[in-house]
Amino acid sequence: MFVLTDNETGGVYAVKDDADGRQVVTMFVDKDDADRYYTLLEANGFRRSLTVSEVESDLVKDNCAIHGYYFTVITPDDIFVPPPEEDLDDIT
Repeated sequence: MFVLTDNETGGVYAVKDDADGRQVVTMFVDKDDADRYYTLLEANGFRRSLTVSEVESDLVKDNCAIHGYYFTVITPDDIFVPPPEEDLDDIT
């Protein structure tokens, strides 16, 4: 799996769930999809420098459970776009 990580802090990129405000960590099955998502983030005005990092999905799932975050898995068949610029959240 692949996630976006902050180059300065090493934190993992997440967005806020509209329903309850919890953070959602996005894991991508395909590295190209993660790269494409980051390109779209930049086009929306996201200014932090991120890196696509390969991770073990169980590690991400365990950390999400510990910190009260959700996670989602984006497959190559999914269409996933970043939130508008005003809704972009910080790195978790």
